[in-house]
Amino acid sequence: MGFDLDRSEANDPRESDANCVPAEFSEPSGFDRALSQNLMAERFAIDAYRKIAAHGQSYDKATLRLIKVALAVEEEHAEILSNIIENLRVLNGSTAGNSLGKV
Repeated sequence: MGFDLDRSEANDPRESDANCVPAEFSEPSGFDRALSQNLMAERFAIDAYRKIAAHGQSYDKATLRLIKVALAVEEEHAEILSNIIENLRVLNGSTAGNSLGKV
């Protein structure tokens, strides 16, 4: 990220439009996509563990406890990722935050 003054288009008068959205904000970066995809994966895992735990009567106590611990860990991961995404939105302002899609 940053501005490269050596780039030929840096002095192009056609680029002087004040309403022009910088390229880094027009579409999500790889990091933004990775965060969003990780959050989706966490939520998928949470859903899967909840479905498994719903059939708790089918498992012994140790297995059910393991499933519940895994569910709690996945929920914590999802909360952490959600907080990171929200903090990045706040730090980058509303325009940059739009690149971090809500999942």
